[in-house]
Amino acid sequence: MSAIIGRTRAMVERYMGKLDPSHDILHVDRVTRLAMHLAKSCVDQGHSVNMELVELAALCHDVGDRKYYEGTETGGELIYTFLTKEGYEPTMASSVSRIVDNIGFRKELGWDDAKDDIEEVKWRNKCVELHIVQDADKLDAIGAFGVLRCAAFSGAKNNTLYRADEDPLENMTKDQYELQTKKKSGTAINHFHEKLFRLKTMMRTEKGKIMAEERDRFMRVFVQQVEDEYNLLK
Repeated sequence: MSAIIGRTRAMVERYMGKLDPSHDILHVDRVTRLAMHLAKSCVDQGHSVNMELVELAALCHDVGDRKYYEGTETGGELIYTFLTKEGYEPTMASSVSRIVDNIGFRKELGWDDAKDDIEEVKWRNKCVELHIVQDADKLDAIGAFGVLRCAAFSGAKNNTLYRADEDPLENMTKDQYELQTKKKSGTAINHFHEKLFRLKTMMRTEKGKIMAEERDRFMRVFVQQVEDEYNLLK
């Protein structure tokens, strides 16, 4: 482990220490392991990947998450300040910052390739390090860990687990997602329909797409079991 990786992880562990188990340092560690796994797969497929960039961005991906953070700076800005104060090369720090500021379901919901800045669109469509960290974060949001994290977050926010009379929002928009987060509304099971079942279709790397298939299947079995139990079918 390089010195900057070690110092960055230590900073992130302190930062995440005040958050609930759905967004703790163990989540960060899982995402980082997943990111490095996906990165190695991309290299095996012939892609050029900056492994240090992937690891740093994965470690920092939840810094500044708006579900918890109410400051004015973005997560990327917070990370750029930290890395450069640690003596990290500014160009690389800027690359880490840029990736961090483009991680998250809410942010992707707001993307519009036809309307957004053309250079930004080109970058986010070709940056393999971005795709790797995006996929790693999504993979830890689905499957068995996704179920655990959804329950943990719902408990921390005192959100309802299941209501048979409350339908999920179809094709949730960025504005709807942000409003739901602000109001702490919605239910845990509806979250699967509104977000988690969509993540498989948003994967960017080939390995990520393969891994998402099994995790998505597991979640669908779980949600069906919940609904069957409620309806006294099992």
